[in-house]
Amino acid sequence: MNEFNLEKDRKIASGFKVPEQYFEDFSAKVRKQLPEKEPKLIALLANKKTWFFAVAAVVVVALTVPIFHLTPSAPAELDKDTLENYLNHSSDFSDDDLAEFLNESDIQKIDINSAIEDKAIEDLLSTNDNLEEYLVN
Repeated sequence: MNEFNLEKDRKIASGFKVPEQYFEDFSAKVRKQLPEKEPKLIALLANKKTWFFAVAAVVVVALTVPIFHLTPSAPAELDKDTLENYLNHSSDFSDDDLAEFLNESDIQKIDINSAIEDKAIEDLLSTNDNLEEYLVN
């Protein structure tokens, strides 16, 4: 096989040629083909309105939150039965301890509403065989 020497042998042209000043004019041609964009306008007044409304909302929230938290709420009213059950089951006071704190005027102020008449109570106690148990306890 014959040796092939690039320097001595004739070179074959590829058939493709780059036009003169192609690379220098390329960017200008591309810019001509692109549509021209209009610069985006930023409205400064609209941006200020947004900030104004945001600040106003923060001020309103900052003023209303403490009002709701600082206003005293009315305590829930307890009915008499609930209060009586609480005192009976969770207090360490006996009847004797309670009697020590009350004086005679306080005891007289206590109104005992009993639908049972004294005569009915006397009749029941006189007929009951366990009268001594009631009196001792």
